[in-house]
Amino acid sequence: MIQLNKGIIIAIVSALIIGGGVYYSVNKEAKFTTPPAPIPSIQTNPIEEKIHIVNNSSEAGPGPLTKENVSLAGIHIGDSQEQVFKLYGEPTKKEQFHSTPFHGWIHGWNYEELGLFVSFYRKNEFEPIQGVVDVLVSVPSTLHTNKGIGIGDSIEKIVDNYDSVNGSKIHDPDNYRDIWINGANKFSIENSNDFYYYPTLRANLQNEHVIRIELSNI
Repeated sequence: MIQLNKGIIIAIVSALIIGGGVYYSVNKEAKFTTPPAPIPSIQTNPIEEKIHIVNNSSEAGPGPLTKENVSLAGIHIGDSQEQVFKLYGEPTKKEQFHSTPFHGWIHGWNYEELGLFVSFYRKNEFEPIQGVVDVLVSVPSTLHTNKGIGIGDSIEKIVDNYDSVNGSKIHDPDNYRDIWINGANKFSIENSNDFYYYPTLRANLQNEHVIRIELSNI
């Protein structure tokens, strides 16, 4: 009977050893152990995986945009004053200022109620005004890109609608970041190693939602 009890005890101890519950020291004193905590799996963000994170524009490569396949507020890069006037009429005010890096002037049309600012290129203040080089929409604008991206839209909507998306890291504490898509034309900045590709469609985000959109050739 004693031998049977010992056998039962050995069986129980063996089961506990296999289960990691106890172990036996040399003096046969049972000691309980805590199983190691499981290693947490690394969670990946599928949206972030679609974004090429860069430190500056020079690190971002060429992209799919052309003057023909992208527009903002129905306006394409290169559109004339007449084309913009046909869409929106006379602007709230017009202004002119010097621009870099093209060493020219910007003739700006500001539609304040629409949250729309359109910039035309001008070689100098005496030369004729040329086509659109920049379109900017901001609050309270309800205007959008030709793929339907507008103020208030999420970063998810951008990466779902555009390829080759570049982005900055999130800037704490206000959660600002930039997201942009490039064209294939390369512009090297004079007296600098910096360069960028154009045209560019850029969205400024806060808390991963669009607060401003710019289509630019400059």
